[in-house]
Amino acid sequence: MRVKITRRPYGVVNGMSLIYYRTGEVYDLPPTLAEYLVMEDYAILEMRDRDKPQTPVSVERRRRV
Repeated sequence: MRVKITRRPYGVVNGMSLIYYRTGEVYDLPPTLAEYLVMEDYAILEMRDRDKPQTPVSVERRRRV
């Protein structure tokens, strides 16, 4: 899962130190770690390009003559 760090985390989770994650950076993390960071308000989920809503393409309207 991709998450964007919103505030600097601290501590150790599953033997991994969290001090190396930087505010504003996006990381691809295992789901359990990503969910932990989101639940503790250290991160938000980052949507991938294919997951982002498509902007509608403007439809050209033609007048019938």
